[in-house]
Amino acid sequence: MTPQERTVFIAFGFIVIFIAIILLYIFLNIFKQHRLFRQLQLDKLNAEINASELERNNIATELHNEIGPYLSSVKMRLDVLQTNNPEHLVSCIEALDKCVSQVRGMAKILAPLSVMDLSFQDAINNYIHTVNYSGQLKIIFTEIDIVQFPAEQNNQVYRMLQEIILNTIKHAKANTLRIELSKVDNKLLIRTADDGIGFDIKKIQSEHKMGLGLFGIQNRIDFLHGTMNTSEESGKGTRYNIRIPINKISS
Repeated sequence: MTPQERTVFIAFGFIVIFIAIILLYIFLNIFKQHRLFRQLQLDKLNAEINASELERNNIATELHNEIGPYLSSVKMRLDVLQTNNPEHLVSCIEALDKCVSQVRGMAKILAPLSVMDLSFQDAINNYIHTVNYSGQLKIIFTEIDIVQFPAEQNNQVYRMLQEIILNTIKHAKANTLRIELSKVDNKLLIRTADDGIGFDIKKIQSEHKMGLGLFGIQNRIDFLHGTMNTSEESGKGTRYNIRIPINKISS
């Protein structure tokens, strides 16, 4: 190799290295921007979920502390009210009894579990019992492993299961929903299956038809750093397979 060729070769090598450094710098910047964007998304999601929980808490407090006692007070006055038609009075009292019961139920559903002094297990069992008793849907709940986690994440898992149950009642046209909780590879595994009409999640996402229920479930899973797989064939029921890292829950 002549001196001139060597010079050209070295110069070419420097150019290649320079271009490689520039490309590496660009890729690193893109990667950093992507991580920053992802972190901003997570921060926004966390803020939205926390704001939603605060709003639920405020509504539950208002229902429990203000409207509930007011209805109970009206009922007490009706109990001692004289009327020429006792049947009217009885029907008013029955209607108020139903209102008081519904207000208390709404307060329990909306309030964070810590406010109602309920564990996750008690809360979900109470909710499932209410649904089963109403006859809207038969839920078979199996808890293979009991996983303990902090109050904030406690609420998110509970709300997520609520959304799945409500979606099943509203859209699945199902008679039975099975829910199973277990611990696998240091993760909380939630598996659900119903016998309804099913749906195609990928089609719904591609057509931007994801309803508030599905959106809420996905948001809560993202908040808990989890993953979700669902059934992809309509007509064969809906299945959720959700995994949530326990170390993330416990942090």
